[in-house]
Amino acid sequence: MQHAPSLHIEAVDFVGRFARMVETWRLNQKRASSYKKTVKELNKLTVRELADVGLSRGDIERVARQGAEAL
Repeated sequence: MQHAPSLHIEAVDFVGRFARMVETWRLNQKRASSYKKTVKELNKLTVRELADVGLSRGDIERVARQGAEAL
């Protein structure tokens, strides 16, 4: 007697996957906004003001990126 192969289909949580995708997109938008705002604000400072907080012009993008990633 032969057995017919059984077909096993796992349920795909499309709603959950979509919700996670939207949340990831929102977080990325928030991070991008934070990065841009930080760069803009730090670029307004003079070299002396940056030095007072322990930064140089070359540090601005790194600091902004680190701040955005921390969100």
